[in-house]
Amino acid sequence: MAIPFTFRQLSYFVAVAQQGSVSKAAEVLHVSQPSVSIAITQLEGLLEQPLFQRHRGQGVSLTPGGEALLKEARHILTLSHNLLARQRQDDSEVEGQLVLSCFRDIAPYYLPRLVSRFERRYPGIRVLMQEEDLAGVSRALEQGRAELALSYDLGLPQEIDAEVLDELLPHALLPTTHPRAGSPSISLTELAAERLILQDLPLTREYFLSLFWHRGLKPDIVHTTASFELQRGLVAHGHGVALSCTRPAGDRSYDGAALACVPLADEVQPQRVVLAHSRRFPLSVPARLFLGLVAGQAG
Repeated sequence: MAIPFTFRQLSYFVAVAQQGSVSKAAEVLHVSQPSVSIAITQLEGLLEQPLFQRHRGQGVSLTPGGEALLKEARHILTLSHNLLARQRQDDSEVEGQLVLSCFRDIAPYYLPRLVSRFERRYPGIRVLMQEEDLAGVSRALEQGRAELALSYDLGLPQEIDAEVLDELLPHALLPTTHPRAGSPSISLTELAAERLILQDLPLTREYFLSLFWHRGLKPDIVHTTASFELQRGLVAHGHGVALSCTRPAGDRSYDGAALACVPLADEVQPQRVVLAHSRRFPLSVPARLFLGLVAGQAG
């Protein structure tokens, strides 16, 4: 029995699923947008079911049938690419791409260095980085839209393996005019009495609030933000205090205003920064090489 679909159709389907957009997939694949659209339409016709939901002006998302196909397509394409890669004598000659999902707050601290080192060693492999909130990173791994994820070890799917890159303790962000700005530490009880600026993202929000809840404290939330830098800017200009695990070099907001970073007096578990992948999907050669580079650095 002849196979009704082609590797190209599967490749285009996986690219659209990973990018969440036909136009972005076409850009990554270096082909025209109509070529990708036609391939997806043909594949949906052959399988007699829609693979994507189209959202006007907001890209596409997988249908339940599309999610099931993505897992199988990833298996087929990864096995075929790995078979070709094994014929090469030198890993530095391996070609392909690696889709890497990353939690947007920590991506700037790790990815530029890791990706630069990786691409110097393996110039034929292109790394595609997708910035997400913590919930988005988990979905990308769970659905197979990304092979690897750089994230906190928080809310990740159960079927993951992870390489620990770092451990970060949360600290308080205070205006430089705050009476405790120069203190060696500050307690969560003290912070609960302050006006708190909370980063309002899935899992991030719950993590920082849990630090108070576990001690029977209820903080006074005066502002919520969707970004780390807006949160820091509001603190620097005296709108309140905040908690964070990440600390850019130079304690200043985007507009240059200074702020103070003060360690917590309470004993809390550090947040682990991990490079994770799902055991539900086979790893491509590029993903294995990236993991090997990170493991070598960690060692």
